[in-house]
Order: sequence, then C-alpha cells, then structure tokens
Amino acid sequence: MRHGPSRLWIVCRLLRSGLIRPRALLSLVRAWYRSGPNLVALARFGASVAPTPALLGDERESVALDALADDAERLAAILRDAYQVQQGQPIGIMGENDVALVRALLAVSRVGARAILLNPHLPASQIAQLLDRHRIDIVLAPGTVAEVVDLKRTTLDPDALLAADTGEAPALPRIRAGEIVVLTGGTTGLPKAARRKAGAPSVLRLFLHLIAALQLDRRRAVFVAVPLFHGFGLAALIIALALGRTAYLRRRFDAQGAAELIGSGAVDTIAVVPTMVQRLLPYLGEGGTLRCIVSGGAPLAPQLARQVSAQCGAVLFNLYGTSEAGLSLLATPEDLASAPGTIGRPVWGVTVAIRDPAGKPVPAGGIGALFIRNRASVSPAEWLRSGDRASRAGDGRLFLHGRTDDVILSGGENVSPWEVESVLLSHPDIADAAAVGVPDSDFGQRLAAAVVARKGCVVEVAALRAWLLPRIARHQVPRDIVLRESLPLTAIGKVDRRALAEQLA
Repeated sequence: MRHGPSRLWIVCRLLRSGLIRPRALLSLVRAWYRSGPNLVALARFGASVAPTPALLGDERESVALDALADDAERLAAILRDAYQVQQGQPIGIMGENDVALVRALLAVSRVGARAILLNPHLPASQIAQLLDRHRIDIVLAPGTVAEVVDLKRTTLDPDALLAADTGEAPALPRIRAGEIVVLTGGTTGLPKAARRKAGAPSVLRLFLHLIAALQLDRRRAVFVAVPLFHGFGLAALIIALALGRTAYLRRRFDAQGAAELIGSGAVDTIAVVPTMVQRLLPYLGEGGTLRCIVSGGAPLAPQLARQVSAQCGAVLFNLYGTSEAGLSLLATPEDLASAPGTIGRPVWGVTVAIRDPAGKPVPAGGIGALFIRNRASVSPAEWLRSGDRASRAGDGRLFLHGRTDDVILSGGENVSPWEVESVLLSHPDIADAAAVGVPDSDFGQRLAAAVVARKGCVVEVAALRAWLLPRIARHQVPRDIVLRESLPLTAIGKVDRRALAEQLA
C-alpha cells in the first residue's frame, strides 16, 4: 500500500506556489530547446525563474547560475573536441563539494556522457577497481584530488581546462543527458552502482513531491552539507538549481562554520545527515533563521528529533531512501511531532511492503523486511529489498528497526544492535552511541557498544549498565561498553560499523 499524500494534494500545493505557471513552463521549454533535456538546461531554467539572481558558491568562488551554465557549455565542448568524449561514454567525476565539481557534472551531462560520481575518500585500491569495473578512461578531478590519488587515467582539472581555453566555444547540438551513476557507501565491500537517467519523468514526480511537501518555493537559499557523490546530496543540489535558489557548498563540514553561515541569515534551508544535525545544535541559538532542515542518509534518532523541535521549532524533515531505490519516504515536522522515530510515508510514485522471511505480508505493527517499488529507482518495475527491518502503524507511518544483516546470534539469542542503540541514545548524558557484533570464543558473537558523552557530562560504565537493565532484556545488554570521544564515520557521516567493530574486537 502507498499511504502517501495524494497526487491532488501535491498538484494543488504546486499550483498555489506558482512554480508551474505558464511563464515558468515556457522558460523550461526554451532551456530544453537550446541544449536538450540535461542539467545545463535545468540550471538555465533555474536562472530564468529565480525571484532574485541565484548563485552557486563555495569557500573560494561564487557564480551565477546562467554563468555556470555557460561555463559548463564551454567545458562540454572541450571534452568533445579535445578529448573525443562521446554520448554514453563513462566519465568519472571525483572531488569535494565545490563549484568546480558541479561545473564538471553539468558539462558531462551536456555532452551526453555517463557521469560516475566517485568518493575521493575511498582507499586507492577501491578507486582503481571502480575505474576498471566501469571502464573509465577519463576522470574529471577538480583541484588537488588527482595529486592525492594516482588514478593512472587521463585526469583533468575542469578549472584548468577552462583557464587554458581562450577561443570561442563552438555551438553544441541539443542532446539528452546521459546517466548519472551514484555509488553505494562501500563500507562492506566495493561500492555498487545505482544508475539513473537525469531527466526521467519518474524523477520529476519525486522532485515535485519534495518541492510541495518541503515548500521549497518559499525558501531562499540552501546549504548542501551532504557530499554530492551521495544520492541525497545530489538530489538537494539539483532541486536548488531547478528552483533557481542560491546554493552553498563546503568541501568539509565544519559545525561552527556552518552555524555562522546560518546565523548570518544567508541560509534558510540545510540538507544534512543526522550526525551533522547533532554537531550543529550546540552552535545554533533558539529559533533563528532556519526554516527547513532536511535530514537523510542515515537513521534519525527520536531523541535528536525532539531536541531539534525544542530548539529550532517545526522545521525538521526526515527523508529515507537507498542508493538503489532512491528517495522513497518522507516524514514531515507534523509526523515527527507525533512520532519522533518515524521515517514517514511513501512519496509520489513509491509503494512499500513489509514481509516476513517467507515473503508474506506482515500485518500493521509487525516487524519485517522492508521492500520498495519506486518509479525513480534503478529498476522501476521491481520490488527492491532495502536491507532494513521496518514496521507500519495503522496511520501509514513507517518505523525502522535496524538492518536485517545486523541482527546477531549470541548464546542462542537474537539481538538487534539498533534496539540497543535506540535505548542508549535516550540516556540524557549520551550524545552518540553505536552497537555492533564482535567475535566471541564462547558465544560465537557478542554485542559491544561505544558511547559518546554529551559535553560537560560524565558517563560511568557500571552506572550505565544499571540504567540499561530495566529498559532492555538482560541478553541485550552489551558485554562490552566503551567510552569514546567520537565514533568513526564514513565520508557521508554515517557510523562506520565495520571500522567500529574492528576497533571494539
């Protein structure tokens, strides 16, 4: 069952916003006629409908959206003429969040090649395997990325190419965007590819729902803190470009610097993962200029949702998705006020199912494996297994109950690390916590936990065990509890469970 907002609700809200008024649609047609349905056309459309001149900026430079599109056209012509880049050819794009990376992405889309977004923080051995797997001969690596990692491929700096180009760029024919390939996090092996066509109508449905639900037509500027090589960060950027909103990028997330940007009044919307929200809150005052916090990429702890609501008001949205299925569920501030742990309801074009190990539907309130069918996924007609355990309440809201492959068998008892983490995070003196299974000579596996105390608080292991006992079953209490200053994180900000398990073992 879908249980999401109706299409009529989405269309009515969009009509009230004015985003689909005739003038805007005419601007879109003109942009598509000029260059074809690709990301350059989207940037030109955004520039034409922006209520005020829109910019894309990072620490070093800012550029207007129409100038960004012009630069991408020039870069696309260089790739075509000097490097013979063809439509459908795989091109790697690797770098931090900055204008140069976005310029490269738009240029690859403009020439119709397949853009493969690479995580620069992966080990060199994994990057080499990915280049071989995807048959990548050319990599666009803005800045000093190529100096850090020897790619052993033709590696091009987009800014250097544009600086050396003194001639007038030849006109490019209209062309349809190639695929954009987003890779999974890679914490449990070589990242897998999730391919999507940039201009698919199914993606448009998803974006229209997000625009309507998050009321993005009312927002002025967005800070995209999530890495652009992740699907969530990429989606946030593309929506900002399409709406003609100023977008801010930063190569590294710094909570204090982000809070200063927000406090200056330049930003009213941020796209973050929960870890970033946790780090930001101590630097944010009560209320403030934030009107929309979009959290995604990792589970949102109920306690964190309550804390954001108390400090910032009803501004938090929780997105759920996977690399293969795409963004699939959305929880609004109203949802989180009623049920802080919810991941919300399906977005337009998505249906979900919760099934038991035999593949049969699980009744409302029961826990089972979460399956998603999303028209904007890598396989629009297929049910995709998310890898998460979930339940659905009678009102249609969904809740996560950890990963299906995280449940450990210890001494004959099944233990879900997620359930233990949820209880630990409800402790008033704990800022962060994670539980993982580690090898045990007697029980096969045992549960170990790492906790981070809140600033100014002291957590004692013995007292924490005593606090846990009335709240969870005895076999769920971690055999090992370790106090840490921080938890290991992946590049996007999720807890790196493999690294944590190795440390705790």
